[in-house]
Amino acid sequence: MSTDTQKKKIQKVDLSKLPFNTRSIDRKKLGKEISKDLEIMLNYFSECPGLKWCLSTIKKAKVFIIIYQNYISDKKTYKEEISKKLSEYSYKTIANIIDQGVERGYYVLYDPSSSSKRYDKKIKNLRPSQEIIDAFLEWNINRISSTANLLNKYK
Repeated sequence: MSTDTQKKKIQKVDLSKLPFNTRSIDRKKLGKEISKDLEIMLNYFSECPGLKWCLSTIKKAKVFIIIYQNYISDKKTYKEEISKKLSEYSYKTIANIIDQGVERGYYVLYDPSSSSKRYDKKIKNLRPSQEIIDAFLEWNINRISSTANLLNKYK
């Protein structure tokens, strides 16, 4: 691709959403710094194979996010509920992802609360493991910190 073509394509990128003056920014340099930052954030996954597995595909990531959000909201999470929320995937696909995650120890199954008088004993409440919770929080704290450093560089 010629340099002129590259410049035309990169000029189409809307920088107005950035929280700093972008008139004097070298877009190519900014793109290079962003990609380097993303590379560092993705390399973090080698430190936590569980988180890497949970976010390794779009399907697994969507399942993980539902389980995690329900966990932090103190809501019960069941395979059937996840399958309903992710109707673009079959129940079997969702169940396989969850079963693999449980087998690997990334998700933990709990009995529904005993305060409910009637419940199906086959249904188990899903939660992320403590290792996954900690790794997810640490990864995001690092990601936020790294992004803040990049933003401060351009202020």
